[in-house]
Amino acid sequence: MFAAQFFNTGLLLLIINANMTEHQPFWLTKYIRGTYYDYSVNWYYNIGEIIVQTMTINALLPYITIGMGFGIPWLKQKIDSKFTGDLYKTKKTAMAQYKDLYTGGEYVIHFKCAGVINIVWVTMLYGVGMPLLFPLAAFNFFNQYICERITVAYIVQLPPALDD
Repeated sequence: MFAAQFFNTGLLLLIINANMTEHQPFWLTKYIRGTYYDYSVNWYYNIGEIIVQTMTINALLPYITIGMGFGIPWLKQKIDSKFTGDLYKTKKTAMAQYKDLYTGGEYVIHFKCAGVINIVWVTMLYGVGMPLLFPLAAFNFFNQYICERITVAYIVQLPPALDD
């Protein structure tokens, strides 16, 4: 999961915009014919802006997942009870279906870990040239901390115990 996120966030723009026609091995680099031979002011202006914009979106994304985590189950529960608000009025015919609807989803930790590692790697890769990424990463970690606390407490089922 991390490899896909990092390739999409941190490497794809770099590869697409790089001009590697003068580098070896020629059988591979002859196909990479982007605009920039090296990091330049224009690279930071054009490509760096997109990277910072992507990191800003990643920093605000946890709030969208919180909204979806509350909104979609709430809507499904309302549809199931025909908008009466009565927990005992349901269209479900089995207890397992009812529990699945009202208990929340499972906690998927691998997406969360991959996202955190992706933020760290992109920040460390481009942060020296774009110092704005460091406060953005801190802002992202703060947002993820808040949203994960809410998610674990109110949205998902009890996560599996990873140790004592």
